[in-house]
Amino acid sequence: MREQSVDWFLEQLRLVARIPASDDDNDLVTGLFFVSHEVEGMSEWQVRDGGVAIGSANGEYQYLDE
Repeated sequence: MREQSVDWFLEQLRLVARIPASDDDNDLVTGLFFVSHEVEGMSEWQVRDGGVAIGSANGEYQYLDE
């Protein structure tokens, strides 16, 4: 994905994360993305609790950034 598309993609994820639960369990959308940048390295995007939390990727997944 080109860098200029990252903001668009992140906004789409935020919209998906806000989809209301459709049953009595109140389960919201959840997901996990690892995002790699040539300069900034890898980060982790967690889709949970109605939003997207962005943080540093665990060293366990560094092989994906090679």
